[in-house]
Amino acid sequence: MNKLHSLTILRALAATTVIGFHAMATSGPAFGEFGVDIFFVLSGFVIALVIDTPGLTARQFLADRIARIVPLYWLMTMTVFVGAMTLPALFNSTTADVGHLFQSLFFIPYRKESGHLFPMLFVGWTLNYEMMFYLVSALSLVLVRRKRLLFIAVAIAAIWFAAKASGSRSAIAEFVSHERVFEFPLGFAAYLLWRNGVRVRPVAAAAVVAAMYGWMAFAQWKGFADAPLLYFGGPSFLMVTGCLSLESMIGTSLLSRGAIFVGNASYATYLSHPYCVQAAHKLMPSVIDGFDAASASGIASLAIVGTALGCGLYWFADRPLHRNARLLLNGKLPLVVPLPRFVRARRTADRNPG
Repeated sequence: MNKLHSLTILRALAATTVIGFHAMATSGPAFGEFGVDIFFVLSGFVIALVIDTPGLTARQFLADRIARIVPLYWLMTMTVFVGAMTLPALFNSTTADVGHLFQSLFFIPYRKESGHLFPMLFVGWTLNYEMMFYLVSALSLVLVRRKRLLFIAVAIAAIWFAAKASGSRSAIAEFVSHERVFEFPLGFAAYLLWRNGVRVRPVAAAAVVAAMYGWMAFAQWKGFADAPLLYFGGPSFLMVTGCLSLESMIGTSLLSRGAIFVGNASYATYLSHPYCVQAAHKLMPSVIDGFDAASASGIASLAIVGTALGCGLYWFADRPLHRNARLLLNGKLPLVVPLPRFVRARRTADRNPG
């Protein structure tokens, strides 16, 4: 499967945007949460591309998705749990509750002490949506042979309508009844346009990408929230389709390769940046007099440090965890590691003296 570097770079932009949002969010009006909407549309596109793979089974699909999402998320969640247990003063509404740990690790939405529907690692709420989406996608591989994307879109709509109609105020019903669930099918639409060769001129595509980013920043800054699909889902779809039309413009310069690397590290950056944000808000003011994480210089510093941390975590933790998880889930990584050759030789010699 050829990599679409334009979308990888868009992931880098989305991750940086979310860092900026969390830096600003505690001090008044903020923008940048729409980076999550971009991620959801991108996820829909990628899954549509994967689902289109001939001969793909539900087991293969789930093994690949679990290997990609779970190892690093579990590691970061356990870090939060240990932190809440040993340094509770640093955590706002997160407690070292074993039940909440279980729900977080297995992507079950619950209501925190603050009332928010966040897992222990609060940015993991997006992964709860992703896992629901993956399960529905895997179901399509089992139940239907054609029009799988239509099946998934209808199933997501059915879940949303059922949750709305139930009138339930449970955490799960409230969670799945958010309009953001429809951003995954918007990714399907972007994929179908791309697969059918729909492109626009690079200049027009770049203008659309810039305009949609600017619009979403403005809409979020002004607090527009009554029609999230209109304000953020649709523009994210246009950004994805616009970036796809810019694919031919991605070169091999140092800047391009750097942006692609940052995009590849975006998952690690997304999961780890809350540590940087919390440190900037709670620890840095006591170290640097007058430091303000929500100032322009503070946001820029957080973006740089958060991205650097994410890139390091990606290279040294996420990549090996992902690789070994894939091997393990596909039965290619032994659970019992064989002894090194020199140890086996020594044991053989000990058993057969002389």
